[in-house]
Amino acid sequence: MPSLLEEFSERRGIGQPFGKALKNAIFQAESTLLDLEDGGGKEKFKLFKVRMRGRHDDDPVDWWFASTAVPILAATLGPLANVLSIGALVTFWRLDLRDPNDPSSLLTQLKATPIRDPRWCYWINVSSLITGFVGNFFLMLNFTNRIRYIISLPVTILLWFLSCGILIGDIAAMHTHVRPISPYETYSGGFWYGIAAASFYFFLASILMVNLLGYVRGHYPQHFDLTKDQRTLIIQTMFYFIWLGGGAGVYAQLEGWQFIDALYYCNVTILTIGFGDLYPTRTAGRALLIPFSLGGIIMLGLVVSSIYRSVQELGEKKITRAHFEHQRQRAEGRTVATSLELQRKEIEAEMARERAMAKQAARPSARSPATASQYQATMDRTVAGDSRRGSFSSNSMKPLTRTNTIGSRIRNNRRIQLLRDEKDRFEAMRKLQKQAKLWKNWWRLTISLSIFTIFWCVGAVVFWQAEIGTTSQTYWETVYFCWVAILSIGYGDFSPKTGAGRCFFVIWSVIAVPSITMLASDLTATFVSAFNEWSSTLADFTILPKEGIWTALVEKHPWLSLGLASAKREWQAKHSELRTRVETLEKVLADKEKAEQSSNGSSSKEDAYAAGSMSPDIEALAAQHDNDVHGKQPDAAALARQLALAIRRAARDMTLEKPRTYKFEEWVEFTRLIRFSAATGKDEVMREEEEEGLVQWDWIGDTSPMMSDQTESEFVLDRLCESLVRYMKKNPPAEPFANTVKERGEGALRLRTAAMDEGSDRVDGDKEKEILRPLPEEDHE
Repeated sequence: MPSLLEEFSERRGIGQPFGKALKNAIFQAESTLLDLEDGGGKEKFKLFKVRMRGRHDDDPVDWWFASTAVPILAATLGPLANVLSIGALVTFWRLDLRDPNDPSSLLTQLKATPIRDPRWCYWINVSSLITGFVGNFFLMLNFTNRIRYIISLPVTILLWFLSCGILIGDIAAMHTHVRPISPYETYSGGFWYGIAAASFYFFLASILMVNLLGYVRGHYPQHFDLTKDQRTLIIQTMFYFIWLGGGAGVYAQLEGWQFIDALYYCNVTILTIGFGDLYPTRTAGRALLIPFSLGGIIMLGLVVSSIYRSVQELGEKKITRAHFEHQRQRAEGRTVATSLELQRKEIEAEMARERAMAKQAARPSARSPATASQYQATMDRTVAGDSRRGSFSSNSMKPLTRTNTIGSRIRNNRRIQLLRDEKDRFEAMRKLQKQAKLWKNWWRLTISLSIFTIFWCVGAVVFWQAEIGTTSQTYWETVYFCWVAILSIGYGDFSPKTGAGRCFFVIWSVIAVPSITMLASDLTATFVSAFNEWSSTLADFTILPKEGIWTALVEKHPWLSLGLASAKREWQAKHSELRTRVETLEKVLADKEKAEQSSNGSSSKEDAYAAGSMSPDIEALAAQHDNDVHGKQPDAAALARQLALAIRRAARDMTLEKPRTYKFEEWVEFTRLIRFSAATGKDEVMREEEEEGLVQWDWIGDTSPMMSDQTESEFVLDRLCESLVRYMKKNPPAEPFANTVKERGEGALRLRTAAMDEGSDRVDGDKEKEILRPLPEEDHE
């Protein structure tokens, strides 16, 4: 049985090219070694313990850092490595520090004379730059799907390792054969740019090796799992470094600077630091500054914004959701597995108590001389006899009403218990959401603060060592310098004076300065948000009083309510006449409201529940469900109206700046509308209620709406629209309505406007009541 190496050697022996032989050896080995499948790219093949997945594999993706963060790092830092390689190529690597006018004195590195490099050093740098560019080009072709992942990624890794090796060999040869003579000569910034470029090439190729290893081991399919924002970040970063390097090349020609000095100037300008140690002196350079700085600052803002969104997306998708899922599973493990099990477990005691109450209520009394069993037997005989006669007698109605009342009370109590149990799980999930949000904000703040501190303090160590031989700065002076630079203050009292310091500053500032933006955003979500809430609360009680704020304070603190109630009683005792008038007015208003409610009926209340103008409590929801199942079900017109009101409400909530979260009672009302639009009758509604409870999902389970990627308003709107479609299929428009449309024409479908109501004697200022006003009987038909 030939191995992969034997297969490759055999194909090379028959004259196949290297690449073709390797490809055929991998994809055309004997079936005993390869387990090929043609399931639409589900699994490409298996080789020993290696499992390479297809491009369109739908299996779960793990190793998320290798699959997502590694490609982003490689694509964003690859152009920076190319720019550093250009700086190493076009700049001489050695400097002569002797002053031409006074050979006994030494100049600073910024004023020293460059020493020409050997010719072999230049061409080695050229080859390193070419291989680095080609490797980056293959990586971009991989992102654009021009070349397959399995081909382009190994080529990129190979070329970047080759570029790193060439630069390391060049640096070692330079240090061995033409080393600068100390103290009269030293290495220039170009030498340090070469070291930086080699380090970047090695780092990027190494992390891409990790990405390739994850694919070979089957942790993700053969493509980069990137979102649109992450791909935008890659493109923006590439254009930013092109703008930075191109501007450095132009300023090097206009001002007569070396390329690395011009690159340092362009970097300081775009980051708005402005040390003032290097500035344009010619008119052309000053004129070019306006468009160059404007374009660079805009590009930098786009890059920083994309970095923040990408980091936030990575944290939200991978870390925060993983933490939330872990907490949810822990909470779910502390409860029962299903809502049905929860109902059975927690209602057993309640049902036993209810049965005892039913037996107590059915015992003989002065009003009811018979027992419950006698009542039931009498009711059965009466129903059987009256069914033959076609009517019920007056005596048979009493036991029927008594027994039905007991059953209705038991069912209502059971529904109340179910709703309370479901609400407990709902509140537990809401608590998990709040804890996860708080954890997310503080976790992001901790990470961004740690990154900022590392760049600040560790960067100060590097600058201290790089500048210590020239400026004699202390560590605390470099800490001060890094703080001034990272906050874009740039006083100019300290600035990099050596080639190594400026080389590190270009790399450090490009990464460190955007980190302060992420830190500021995370501070806004924690400390600043808390301060804003505190100041807003203070303003509500002082300079900008809010309506109802004192009432809310009294309700929140019961001891204040007791004190105010005592004061109110004393005041009412002194003003009995005024109290009588107030009570009379309250009674009149209550009677008026009661009359309006009785005239509108229960449908107006249900319409208000659907529209969100009223919020029901647990008892009202239980009574509503009992009435729907065992009483009068909502007719087609009422259900259609309530669906429309709920859809309008959800659509309005989607326009809010802050995503809307619904209370448990609101979710129960939405579920009621969805269930009745799908059910075919009372029996099906009762069956669903017995099997699934009053809510169709487990709040702590993985099917909870709170686990959806959508906002709650989007989730509700989708389900309600689906319910409306089902309702329209089950209840097509009646023929009389179609005839009315034919008779009236377009006027029957025209919306009612304020202009149509001009001249009407009736004035109704309540627009919501006008919308909820019942249609005439002819329109109902």
